[in-house]
Amino acid sequence: MQSRSSNAPSIPWARIAAYGFLLNMLWEFGQCGFLYDMWNWGFWRGSAWMWGAIVGDVGIVLGVATMTRLAAGDKALISASVREWTVLLAVGFVAGVLLEWLAKVLGLWAYTELMPTITLFGHTVGLSPIVQITVLPALSVAVATRNRD
Repeated sequence: MQSRSSNAPSIPWARIAAYGFLLNMLWEFGQCGFLYDMWNWGFWRGSAWMWGAIVGDVGIVLGVATMTRLAAGDKALISASVREWTVLLAVGFVAGVLLEWLAKVLGLWAYTELMPTITLFGHTVGLSPIVQITVLPALSVAVATRNRD
């Protein structure tokens, strides 16, 4: 782990989590109604899964940020260069592919015909959640660290 000087800015984990919550909430409510087959679940089950997914997404945002920090250092989350942003997006992409593949293996949800998909290791996985996990952690970090002193 890298040492940090006393005047170096700290990583705003709470802000990253808060923006991760907001961005993922908008994403989930914006796409779940037409990309996931949830209409026969009932109100309470659907609501519980949606909010559970959003809370899980915040964990994913923090996990991607942590893995990026371990791979590229604190600078990747504070004042990122092209190299650090590439690492952040790459970590998100790998996490997105693995997590969505695992969710499909476990049978956690089904897609509608509108979900763009690819087949990985014998399972059809959605591209929307892969894009979500690739982009939203990076966006959460960018917004949380913008204009900080």
